[in-house]
This record gives sequence, structure tokens and C-alpha cells, in this order.
Amino acid sequence: MNISTNRVESFSDGVIAIIITIMVFNIKFPHMTMPYTHAQIAKALIVIIPSLISYFFSFLIIGIMWLNHHHLYHMAEKVNEKLLWLNLHFLFWLSLIPFPTSMLSGNPFLPESTAIYGSVLFMVSFSFSLMRTYAARKDLMHSDKDRLIQRQIDKVNRRAKLKNFVGMAAYFVAIPMAYVSVYISFACFIIPPILFFIPDGIDSERLADRIIKKNEKSSHTISG
Repeated sequence: MNISTNRVESFSDGVIAIIITIMVFNIKFPHMTMPYTHAQIAKALIVIIPSLISYFFSFLIIGIMWLNHHHLYHMAEKVNEKLLWLNLHFLFWLSLIPFPTSMLSGNPFLPESTAIYGSVLFMVSFSFSLMRTYAARKDLMHSDKDRLIQRQIDKVNRRAKLKNFVGMAAYFVAIPMAYVSVYISFACFIIPPILFFIPDGIDSERLADRIIKKNEKSSHTISG
């Protein structure tokens, strides 16, 4: 089964775009009838602040996952059937984000809203970790003979694995903490975006330049 990584990325990009579009529909300005005052407009805007904050945070999470997804498939050289299913598994949990986002925007201090939000984000991180681990374990990433690239890929995967573990732990703790204090859960939610804000990937062009220079240096040494 030979499927281009570009096709997988294109499909995933389309799904993620739809998820964001659906999510923004939850932000609705209250219907107002004439006559109305500026104070009433300001009050209506204040009412939708929780929706705006929830949308912003969920948009940030989805955006960060999209960036990391892109860098993961940039390192992938080939795709097999199981990796496709793992990608669909990841997209499934990602597509559920609008539901807890809607709950959280309407009931920001309800423990169940926060717990469900944390549960979905935990599964998003877990499914992405499964996908990365499988791709690395089954040698689906670039198996370049040059050790420089291979070392770089291994280093990226080790760092990403640690960050995934910390991120999942933060979401896992946020779930029961919602029934103690939603503010503790909110603090836990901030940890993974900070960790994953800079994606884990390789600069293939920079590595290629280093390899060329290394080969040129070796050839000069041999000729000399």
C-alpha cells in the first residue's frame, strides 16, 4: 500500500479546517431589538466573553496540533494502512473539540464541562502520541543512510515523547481537579500549549546543507 504523505496531510488539513469552522459557529451575539443603548451592546459583548476565550484556547490547541502534525509527516517517508487508521483516530478526537468547547463557553465553572474538555484533550494528545510512536517504531520516517539526519530524527522523537508524556499528565490531572477547583484545571490546560508551541521537527534543508559541506570536506581531505 503506497500512499503519499502529501495526500494524508491534505486530507487532515481539510478536516482541521472544518473543525475550526464548526467551532466558530458556537459564538453567537445575542439578538437585540430596537431601540437599544451602547450599554446594552457592551453587556451583550460581556456575555459572550467566555465563548470567545474558549474558542481562542481551542483554536490555539488545534493550531498547535496542526503544526506538529505537519512536522510529523514532514519526517515521514512513507505511510502504511495502520498509520492511516491512527491518523483517523487522531482526527476523530480532534473533531470532538467543538463539543466540550461549547459546553465550557456556556458553563465555564461547571466541573463536568471542564472534566469533559480535559478528557477530550487528553485523548487528542494520546492519539497523536500513538501515531508518532508507531511511525518511529515501524521505520516509516526517513531512513537516510547519513547518520546526521538519523540522529536528528531520533533526537526529535525522544524530545517529543517526553513532551507528550508531560502534556498527557497535565490533562489527566485536570480531569479530577475540575471537581476540586476548575481554576486548577485551567492552569493544567495551559501547560501543554506552552510545551508544544514550538513544533518538534527537523530542518531538512539545513541538514542537507550540512551534509553537503561534510561530504565536500571529506572529499578535500581524501584528495589532499
